[in-house]
Amino acid sequence: MPDLIATETDGILWLSINRPAKASSISRAVTDAYAEALASLHEREDLKGAIWTSASATLFSGGVDLKRPEGLDDQQASEYRTAIITDLLMATLTCPRPIVTMTQGRMIGGAFLNALVCDRIVAAEGAVFQLPEVRIGMGSPIAAAVVEGATHAGLAYDLLLSAREIPAERLEEMGGPCTTVPQDALAARAVETLESLAAMPREAFGYMKRWFQAPRIEALEHAIRFTAETRRGRNSEVTGLVEKFFEKT
Repeated sequence: MPDLIATETDGILWLSINRPAKASSISRAVTDAYAEALASLHEREDLKGAIWTSASATLFSGGVDLKRPEGLDDQQASEYRTAIITDLLMATLTCPRPIVTMTQGRMIGGAFLNALVCDRIVAAEGAVFQLPEVRIGMGSPIAAAVVEGATHAGLAYDLLLSAREIPAERLEEMGGPCTTVPQDALAARAVETLESLAAMPREAFGYMKRWFQAPRIEALEHAIRFTAETRRGRNSEVTGLVEKFFEKT
C-alpha cells in the first residue's frame, strides 16, 4: 500500500496518510504524493478541493519521519528531513483551491504545521496538537514561523518553548483555524467546510489565498535560511539528538 492514499468522492480529493506501523510519520513518499495530488487541483475544474486526513484514529501523525536514511551523512540527513516538511508546506501554501484537515487523536510536529497552513482544521473532540522539537533538543524556527503566521506570536512562543500539548478546543478558543466537533459529526463537518469554501468564485478565492499566503511563504523562507545558517557545522550534533530521541521511543 502507498504511504499516502488518494481517492476522489463527489469532486473532493481525500488524501490519507497510511503508515500505521511508522507512527503515521511523514516520509518523502508522503510529501511527494501529497504535492502531486494537490497539483491536480490546479489543473482539474471538476475537483472542489482536498481533505487531508490519516488512516489512524488515534495518531494522525507523529510528524516528519526523523530516522536517518541509509547512506546519508549528517549534512545530507539534516537537509533531507528539512526538505520533507518544507516541500509539504509549500505544496499547501501555493495551492489555490481549498484544503481542509480532518483529524482525531494526536497530531505532532510537521503534521500540525501543515494543518495550520491549510484553510481549516476540523477536529474531533479530544484531539490534541503538539510541537515537541525543543524537548528532543532541537529548535525549529520553521515551526515558529508557521504557528505565528496561523495564530499569533504569543501562542507560537508558548507552544515552541514549552512543547506542551494544546487541545483542539483550546486552539479554537484562541482563534486558531480550528473547528471542534463531536466524533460522529467529523466527516460530515469536514465535507461541509470544504464545500462551503469551494462554493466561492474560483478565481477570487485563489486570488485571496495568494494574498494571505504570501507573508507566510516569506516568513517560511526566512526561517529556512536562518535554520541553514545557524545549523551549519552542527549537523552531527542535530543527528545525534535525533538518534538519542529514537533510542528512547
